[in-house]
Amino acid sequence: MKLPAVRILIVLGMGLGLIAKLAQAASTPDAAVYRGADRQARLEKAAKTEGEFVWYTSVNAEDIQRIVELFEKRYPFIKAKPVRLNSSRIAQRYTAESQAGTFLADLLDTNDSHIEFFRRKGMLQPYYTPQAEKFDKRFVQPQGYWVANRVTMMVLGYNTRLIKATDAPRRYEDLLEPKWKDQLALEREDTPWFMTLMEHWGEQKGKAFFQRLRAQNPKIRTGHTHLAQLIAAGEDPLSPNIHSQGMASGQRRGAPVDWLNLEPVIATSNVSALAKNAPHPNAALLFLDFILSKESGQRIIREVNRIPTHPEVLPNPPRLREGFDFINVDPIKYNDKIDHYTKLWHELFLQ
Repeated sequence: MKLPAVRILIVLGMGLGLIAKLAQAASTPDAAVYRGADRQARLEKAAKTEGEFVWYTSVNAEDIQRIVELFEKRYPFIKAKPVRLNSSRIAQRYTAESQAGTFLADLLDTNDSHIEFFRRKGMLQPYYTPQAEKFDKRFVQPQGYWVANRVTMMVLGYNTRLIKATDAPRRYEDLLEPKWKDQLALEREDTPWFMTLMEHWGEQKGKAFFQRLRAQNPKIRTGHTHLAQLIAAGEDPLSPNIHSQGMASGQRRGAPVDWLNLEPVIATSNVSALAKNAPHPNAALLFLDFILSKESGQRIIREVNRIPTHPEVLPNPPRLREGFDFINVDPIKYNDKIDHYTKLWHELFLQ
């Protein structure tokens, strides 16, 4: 059966059009990793068409509002749509959506151990940001999947009305002294801190230390914010795995608290990653640049009492990040070994 000439021309035209589109797509650089001099102009042009981006984040609501306000002031043609969830809920929700083929999120912002889980599952895409060149390599994922925008230091926090600065423990071993029995508190879910110390000391030394720490009868608390409040109230005299910014924020409010760095200080990084099938990738990339920028996002992180990672933006006070060395929780080891260390942590402290 012969096709009419007009139908042949239509089919031929459609085929040529498809070939042209494929050739154009092949020659167009991927926006996520594009490094050309016109990158900013390209992103802004495409972002105007997208008009929004969806940001799954564990940042608290008040800080989200401040960040979004300044971003939308910088880019009034983009509507930021934050969805606030804790780290576990981000993992659950994004995994379920990916399995269902429902792609809603553009950016995922939480600790790097959870983000590493997504990377392993092929649920992220690497991206380029010119900001990355300025950062400590400990805050940059080697394959370009993320740059940390803030860091949390786990330190010894204590109530200054109950404990004099001269009497406070200076080393982890000091926590084992008899006078601290029944005085300590630990955060319930801080297995990253536990794992990193165990890896640093070696399992034999680590087990010996934590078994002796358990004998001190520490109280187990849920949530670092709650733990900071209990220390400020004097209900818990001290904790060796408190977040330092929680102590600094308490000081600014007049709470009788302070902190010391028990070395090695363990740090956890919070990062923003680009979703694999992000529906608004260009707007999301502009936000990634913004949150890492010295002049904008990093300054905001400092203003909301977090610890920025940009080397030229010191936290308030600077001693939150200066004057000591720290070890980052390794997201690869965390995902490889977390079952083992979670079981051991539960056996030691939660049973």
